[in-house]
Amino acid sequence: MSFDFKYEKNTDGDNMEVFLQQIVKDAQLTEKEILREAGEKAEEEVIRNLSRIKRGLYDSRGRRVDRDGRPALADDVKLSVRKNKWGELTAQIKGGKKTGTLWHIVNDGNLYSTPTFFLDGALNNLDKAIDNIWDRVGKILK
Repeated sequence: MSFDFKYEKNTDGDNMEVFLQQIVKDAQLTEKEILREAGEKAEEEVIRNLSRIKRGLYDSRGRRVDRDGRPALADDVKLSVRKNKWGELTAQIKGGKKTGTLWHIVNDGNLYSTPTFFLDGALNNLDKAIDNIWDRVGKILK
């Protein structure tokens, strides 16, 4: 990390400006790295929780088949790190194109199915992992 000083002497008095451009760039890169790493840990937890409730469908020969051509929820998890509508970087973990619309039913349940709360379980298991990431990054920045 680095910063530049700019000193100007004019008729109004002395002005000194500190440019922290490189520090800002380094902080943005660190933020993206932390979000990526935390997102990967969250994705692992979601996949692990979804794998617990995965049911297998098999044909008459014992081969695994998908229902209606859809993959299992645990096999169709996507991670993306991008800016939200307020301009803040966020890590999004969501279902893929074929299973994304079913997540809320599996998580919250409905009239015919009991809720699994796989998202809450994943978030509860993430606390320690995120604390470890922050500790590691804090040691690097010191």
